[in-house]
Amino acid sequence: MRRRFAIALMLAGLVACARPSGPKPPDIAYGKDPCVNCGMLINDPRFAAAYVTREGQARLFDDIGCMIDYHRDHPEDVAAFYVRDFEGGGWIEADRAVLVLAPDVPTPMGYGLLAFATRDRAEAFARDHGGQVMDWATARQTVRSPHRHGP
Repeated sequence: MRRRFAIALMLAGLVACARPSGPKPPDIAYGKDPCVNCGMLINDPRFAAAYVTREGQARLFDDIGCMIDYHRDHPEDVAAFYVRDFEGGGWIEADRAVLVLAPDVPTPMGYGLLAFATRDRAEAFARDHGGQVMDWATARQTVRSPHRHGP
């Protein structure tokens, strides 16, 4: 009886420790890797973004808005979109992030789109900097390049 209990506990522990084998955010060599949309070097982690295709290819961006525009112009089957927490908290899956559109905040390509890990932090930032809080789906519908004209 004890042996069965010990085996059951071991199996439960293995299952609890198992990690999903889904996509992971790619590494970025800041100051070396270029943005696939605009070609600029990705220098500031606060604004970086990336996605991983279902085939496992990573696309790296210097601005969240670059990622949105690039995917709009180059539709690919994406496994996961990632954004960096503006406050230095690391990668966040884009659909779990809370975004702030703050046009007066200078981002690498001028989109003014920032990501936060929590709604409280995003709302506080938006209040202090005159921004608009939105989710990933809204950002993808709303955000357009400040350098492009038309749809």
